[in-house]
Amino acid sequence: MTPPTRRDRKRQQALDHIARTGYALFQAYGFDAVTMEQIAAEADIAKGTLYKYFPVKEAVLSHWIHAELAQDLAPLLASAATAGSFAARVATVLQASVAWCEAHRGYLAPYLRYRLTGVGQPQPGNHDEPSADLAQAFAALIARGQADGELRHDLSTAQLALYLHFLYLSALLRWLDHARLSLTDEFGDIVTFFLQGAAARDPRRAGAA
Repeated sequence: MTPPTRRDRKRQQALDHIARTGYALFQAYGFDAVTMEQIAAEADIAKGTLYKYFPVKEAVLSHWIHAELAQDLAPLLASAATAGSFAARVATVLQASVAWCEAHRGYLAPYLRYRLTGVGQPQPGNHDEPSADLAQAFAALIARGQADGELRHDLSTAQLALYLHFLYLSALLRWLDHARLSLTDEFGDIVTFFLQGAAARDPRRAGAA
C-alpha cells in the first residue's frame, strides 16, 4: 500500500476535525437541531469547504462513527480471536456492538438512513471515510470459521459477510422501531439464523439431499 502523502494526511486531519466538531455539536444540541452552517462556523472553515468534504450532516456523522470503529475494531477482534468457536467470536463482537449502540441510539437512525439510501451507488464523501466497517470484522471472523471447517466453503467469505452484515442491520432497524426489544436478543437471533444457512454441511447429508 502506498503511504499517504502530506496532502493526504492534511486532508484526513481536516475530515477528522470536522467530524469531531460536528459530533460535539450533535451532543450539545441534538442531531436534528444542528445545521451544516453551525458545523462550518464551529470548525472555523468556509461553508464551501465543508460541503466539498461532506454533502450533508449525515455524512459528517457517518465519518465520526467509522472513525470510532477504526479505533475500536482491532483490539475487539484480537479479544474475539481467543474464543473457541465462530459463534463465540461473533458473539464477542456483537456484545460490544450492543453496548456502543445503546450508548449512541439517537444517532443510529440518521446514520442508517444515510448508509442505506446509497446502497448500490457511490456516495459523495464515502471514499474519505476511515476504512472500518463491521462488514470487515464479519469477513475476518467468517474467514477463520471457514478455515476451521465451521462454515461452508461453497459461498465466498465476502458473500457470507454481506449476508451477516445485512442481518445485523435488520436487527438494528427492528430494535430502533421497537423500544422494548433487547438488542442482545436480536443479535442472538440473527447469529442463530445465519448459522442455520452458513454452517458447514455434512457431505453425506448434502449428497442425500
